[in-house]
Order: sequence, then C-alpha cells, then structure tokens
Amino acid sequence: FESDRPVLGAAALAARIANERIGDGRSRPLTNVIGLWLLEQTLRDFTVRPGNDREWGRLITAAERLGRGAARRRPRASSSDAPAYLLDVTDPAFVNPPSMRAAIDGQLKKRKLPVPRTLAAYVRLICDSLGQGHADAIRAFERLAGRKFSRILIVGGGSKNRLLCQATADASGLPVVSLQIEGTAVGNLASQLVALRVVKNKAEFRRIYGAALPQTRYLPGSAPR
Repeated sequence: FESDRPVLGAAALAARIANERIGDGRSRPLTNVIGLWLLEQTLRDFTVRPGNDREWGRLITAAERLGRGAARRRPRASSSDAPAYLLDVTDPAFVNPPSMRAAIDGQLKKRKLPVPRTLAAYVRLICDSLGQGHADAIRAFERLAGRKFSRILIVGGGSKNRLLCQATADASGLPVVSLQIEGTAVGNLASQLVALRVVKNKAEFRRIYGAALPQTRYLPGSAPR
C-alpha cells in the first residue's frame, strides 16, 4: 500500500517494517515474509518432486486434501498426516540452510512437534504458515498505519499457488485477489506511463490495466472464484 508518510518508530522496527520512496514522493511501507523460497528449497530435499504444471497441480491437490485449515486444528482421522500447527516463518534458520527440510524439522523438534511425513504435508504446512505470515503482516500494517484493508492482492509466483492464496484468505479473514503478473515489471510500466502522461496517475493505470487482467478471487473459508 502507499502512504503519505512513512511508518516509523520502535513498534515499526520491531515489526520489521521498512519504507520505500515511490515516484510521486510518497512512501510504500513494506515487510518481508520469507515467501515461496521456503517451499522451493524444501522441494530440493525430495527426489520425487513436480517437474511441470500438471504435476504441480497434483501436489497442490494432495495438500488440499489434508483439509482446509489443517494447520490450525487437530487433523481428522482421515487426514492423519495433516499438520496441526504452524511454522514460525520469521525464524532465521530458514534464511539459507543447507537443507530446508532439515531446518523445518529442527524447528518443529525444538517445539516438541512431529515432523511431516510426506511432501504434500510439507506443502500444506508451508502454505498455511506463509498464509498466516501474510495475515500477521497485514495486521501490523493496520495497527501501525491506522488503516483498514479490504482485500489482499497477490502477484508474482505466489499468485499461481491456489493453496497459498486460500490460506492467506483464511488466515487474514480478507478476500485475496491473485493476478498472475510480475509486480516489479508492471510497477515500472505504470511509473513510465504516468511520467509520459499516457495515464493521469497510478489509480487510473490500475483501473484500466486491472480490468484487462484475468483475476482469481479467494474468499475466507470458500473455494476460489
């Protein structure tokens, strides 16, 4: 989101919030959630892993079958491999470990929690944990910036992961809109079009460009639309 003033102070520092100056002179508060790095590196520890879109789809479906919100409640008997807990995705151990799977297992063992037994269970745990990380970031922004948000936009690689998008909606209680675009490239394009006066401002760019893009909407506790 964009703000007329940077979000500063001890609480912002504790929440790991930084501020970028944008083209019109305002600020863009941001924070880093570890993101799909956690999933990508975990996959490297499995000899059998998805190699194309169809295999990715099968893996995500298998993770979904463990039960929506499985990482937030005790699993049903039919979903005995679904995690009943979340990872602390801010753990420095996840920055660049030799083995991400071992790093995840290490955190869980320290907390006296069982480790996942299948790749699908790792995917479920990671996506639910990242969804909670997104929700925590939104709540921090709302608290420190004095704003309320009505939706979350997900772009880039994460926009293609329906499990992550739904987990974010469920954890935050907000609708999630996924746009399969590269955010940095589109932001650069928007700034140039504003500078060239092709569009009046970024709000106009978003209205025009957004209307032309296919979108998937995820509502808390429901299937994507």
